[in-house]
Amino acid sequence: MGAARRVFAAGAAGTGTQRVQVAAGEAGAAGAAVLIVLVPCDESDSDSPVSVVLIRRAAHLRANPGEVAFPGGRIEPGEDPLAAALREAEEEVALTTDAVEVLGELSSLARPRRSAPILPFVGAARGRPALEPNPDEVDCVLVVPLAELVAPGRYWQERWDRAGDPAWTMHFFDLGEDVIWGATAEMLHALFLCLLGRRVSPPFPS
Repeated sequence: MGAARRVFAAGAAGTGTQRVQVAAGEAGAAGAAVLIVLVPCDESDSDSPVSVVLIRRAAHLRANPGEVAFPGGRIEPGEDPLAAALREAEEEVALTTDAVEVLGELSSLARPRRSAPILPFVGAARGRPALEPNPDEVDCVLVVPLAELVAPGRYWQERWDRAGDPAWTMHFFDLGEDVIWGATAEMLHALFLCLLGRRVSPPFPS
């Protein structure tokens, strides 16, 4: 966790995604905010290996049911994007604001035909908080060691294109029962770029 704090203290901009300046309260422009929560595997060691908090969205939701995502959601009118990310994390997994230290943010995600960018914030959990899924929104909470996500065979990428849009790289992380893809995988890839100082590309070193 100490390494993550040092990275964000030094500045974590430049992840390869597009940065969009959004003022507080511009809900129509901001769209959504997410909180990428890092949890120490051993809270007694400041340089302990780190896990990341993910959720599996409830199957009854209209948008992206059953998909793996970071806690987060829509920015309400008049709401600061960071406040929205913290609020959504508390609503979805019972992570209170005093249980997380905000380290910084990654560049916003924006793409043609996406109605508004997604603003990802990164936080460090204070210890190992008890996380409880809100059944109205979340099927389960997944606390996944980052080392597992960079194990051989876990990551791949594909080149996607759609008529009228520039081609883009789609990232995938295999969790066994679940596959992380789409915006969540793109943000996770950007997180690794910050922490490792290089782009993630298959195959991973053993």
